[in-house]
Amino acid sequence: MIAPAGGRARRSVAPTVAIAFVGMVVLAETAGPSAARADIAPCDRLAGLPQPWLGHGETPPPRAGPSFARIEAEPAVTACRRAVDERPDHVRARFQLGRALDKAQRWDEAVQHYRRAAEESYAPAQASLGLLYEDGRGVPEDPVTAMRWYRLAAIQSYPPADTAIGLLHLEGRGTRRDEREAARWFRQSAERGDPVGQLMLGRLFQQGRGVVLDEVAAADWIGRAARQGDAEAETAFAFLLQEGRGVRADPAEAARWFRRAALQGDVAAQSQLGWIHEQGLGVAVDEAEAARWYQQAARRGAADAQRNLAWLYQQGRGVAQDLGQAARWYEAAAAQGDARAQVALAWLYEQGMGVPVDEAAAERLYRASARQGFWQGQNGLAWFLAIRGRDLPEALRQARAAAAQQPGSGDALDTLGYALFRSGRLAEAQATLERAAGMEAVEPARIREHLGDVYAAQGRRDDARREWEKAVAARPAATQLLRLQEKLRTR
Repeated sequence: MIAPAGGRARRSVAPTVAIAFVGMVVLAETAGPSAARADIAPCDRLAGLPQPWLGHGETPPPRAGPSFARIEAEPAVTACRRAVDERPDHVRARFQLGRALDKAQRWDEAVQHYRRAAEESYAPAQASLGLLYEDGRGVPEDPVTAMRWYRLAAIQSYPPADTAIGLLHLEGRGTRRDEREAARWFRQSAERGDPVGQLMLGRLFQQGRGVVLDEVAAADWIGRAARQGDAEAETAFAFLLQEGRGVRADPAEAARWFRRAALQGDVAAQSQLGWIHEQGLGVAVDEAEAARWYQQAARRGAADAQRNLAWLYQQGRGVAQDLGQAARWYEAAAAQGDARAQVALAWLYEQGMGVPVDEAAAERLYRASARQGFWQGQNGLAWFLAIRGRDLPEALRQARAAAAQQPGSGDALDTLGYALFRSGRLAEAQATLERAAGMEAVEPARIREHLGDVYAAQGRRDDARREWEKAVAARPAATQLLRLQEKLRTR
């Protein structure tokens, strides 16, 4: 996710909109053009804006600046403070000093400079000040005041302000919640060329919110935003191409768009680029390349990338096998509530792989995953309890929940059958395990062993031996093979 103007995620619905407020404009020349440009050239270069907004007959500076995310805050503050000291009446320099201070998270000062430029009717400063009021940075959080500043900028036909007003209507902040009104503002912004407005309008068409659901129109608007270089839109468009939603499916083209966004630092694109290299979706399978992209996204906190990177370390695919690294990355993802990572880490704690054996930690993680309704968490918790003969009613409840989600999984039915067996409900266990034995399963040997155990408990020794022999033929792991051989020898 790209950080907004204040350097943190503003909200999930449109994390790039804040960049648009401060990243699409070139501020006014208030004195002779050559002198003014010479005075503020370093400020333009370090904190200027990557795309021109030409209002009041202005001309762009000689060199566009970086996106907000790429500003180096302290050099930009120094250069723009010098420009303002030399030209205190220069509105563009004043705004850009606010922008540099905003990036430095020195919001009290940023508000002062944004406000001075905003009070001179400078639209980008009005929109940026509105954003600080909306988020409560440097000023008390006040979406009503934010809306007033956005409207002043919108009157001057400043497209990012239209987008901001649409977002407030979409969320019902500072005004009534009205998806149709939000769509109207997004369309106005989109038609004026704002990529964030185009992206948001496309998303409304995807969801049928405020407009009639139309995946073709969604793809069209998201594609327009992507072609302007908006990284979040590039990622969204890549997903559409990958899935064939509103456009013809084209995995190779999707991969190219993911790479464009990833190279701009979009975390979701980096994580997905790792996945498509791991799976060979539109590109050749390259697990080392997958690991490289996962690492970039994982270091920036993407839980799915952390989990996938942990799996590569666990298996030694694309990287040298390192169970300690696997455990650390699973831990990072699990701490963010990733249910799959919680199950994987719980299993490592059970087995003592990369971490010391810790059954309490394993149980805690299984329960955390199960509480999210993830079937593998429910299945893992049920197995953890049943194998230890603990809290069998809870084991049955969790096993039933997992099996209900995965009725075609022999492994889920095996856990349920084993929990029934440990609870003494032999007839139900037999019926469940016989069903499981006829299904696809990751561990067919385990199902056969458990069915044999049920037959043995019923006194059906020949049937039990037959199932144990089938389990041996299914090539079980060494520990299970030794256990089966002992059963065949003694029973």
